[in-house]
Amino acid sequence: MVIKTGKKMPEKLETILKESVRLADIQYYMKKRVRLEGECLIIKNEKENKEYKITIKNKRVHLISFGKASQKMAEFALNLLGSRIIDGIVVKLKFAEKISEFPQNIKVIEANHPVPDSGSIEAAKSILNLISNASEDDLMLFLISGGGSAMVELPIDPITLEDAEKAFSLLIRSGATIHEINAVRKHISQIKGGKLAKKAYPAEVVSLIASDVPGNYIDVIASGPTAPDTSTYSDAYRILEQYEILDKIPKSVLEVIEKGLRGEIEETPKPLDKVFERAHNFLIAAPSDLAKEVSSYVSKIGYNSYVLTSILQGESGEVAKALSSIAIDTKKGNTSFALPTALILAGETNVKVKGSGKGGRAMELVAYFSREIAGIDGISIFAIDTDGMDGSTTSAGAFADCNTWRKIFKKYGLKAFDELRNNNSYELLDSLGYTIYTGPTGSNLNNLICILID
Repeated sequence: MVIKTGKKMPEKLETILKESVRLADIQYYMKKRVRLEGECLIIKNEKENKEYKITIKNKRVHLISFGKASQKMAEFALNLLGSRIIDGIVVKLKFAEKISEFPQNIKVIEANHPVPDSGSIEAAKSILNLISNASEDDLMLFLISGGGSAMVELPIDPITLEDAEKAFSLLIRSGATIHEINAVRKHISQIKGGKLAKKAYPAEVVSLIASDVPGNYIDVIASGPTAPDTSTYSDAYRILEQYEILDKIPKSVLEVIEKGLRGEIEETPKPLDKVFERAHNFLIAAPSDLAKEVSSYVSKIGYNSYVLTSILQGESGEVAKALSSIAIDTKKGNTSFALPTALILAGETNVKVKGSGKGGRAMELVAYFSREIAGIDGISIFAIDTDGMDGSTTSAGAFADCNTWRKIFKKYGLKAFDELRNNNSYELLDSLGYTIYTGPTGSNLNNLICILID
């Protein structure tokens, strides 16, 4: 994969970035954790040091893959299971290249992200049609990755696609966490929050899941279509109220949530629902896996490497201030981190959009970080979204060093501070060559941050 930047990155930072993108490949983790032995699918849980066996003998195996990593996950499964898969659906990201020629029995549908489109509706209807007449002799192999919430959607009547699009956009821009955003999404959808597992019953459901969610909550990734849901209509209403979008949300969305509150619409299926006796959800790749792999690599090239967290959350600007203070103190010898230091973090910060600028979580974090470390030699950072698209841009993220903010200020003057407040991190960084371009990676293991302190 070709990685492009407008200007030359610091050499060591660039080396680590290239290896990080390679290590974010979803198939790397699937090969480590999923294999076929005879007529059994073996799924390894390294955390539990346990292997699970799924018998596929005499089963009609159907493949359903969606999310930003759908193509690579489907390619792996098809190579592993071959003709055992009798049919299937792959929902690919609309503007991502087609990475594989799938067999004729696999239907490929393009859909949008971060808000749903007509392709998302088509994907949802096609999946429901595939699973609607399933029996105990069918095995539904779901391959789920982040981005699936938008890429597969069928709103509850009378919510229109346009109303769903508006609701998604309002939630994303509100500053709500992904857990909160998806709690609302589950309660306005016909497929999210365990509803696909319920629709597939009594078929056996096996879901292999790649996480893009801090904490790897199965019921939050892609809004948990095959997992029991612990959130409620009350939660959905509270979230809209908390983020002050109750009066902005489309009337049809509010109508559905209020009907749910009154018990006129059935709640999402909960953990004790019988459908989950035949639904098995397995986490096969996570941000923590990537952080550990990157840290191990960085240690081999001469750094004292530390994984600070794989569940990073918080507002991007505030997180940047906290991380820069750690970096500066480490540079001064005031922390227990040994120099030269590499701090590796994974997770997902959020941005409460107050302005009309262009940017994303990773770029906003880098822009604020660069301001805090201005003039302090020996500190550098990159932050990327591992799917290759940060926020509303085609950039994967950005990098910075001690000179970045000085150059921004020289170009923009005091307007630079206005652009930060306007959430215009892309313009600030891209205009000077600090943005990183990978194109859609076919993966999605959340955001990755690397800070070097020499």
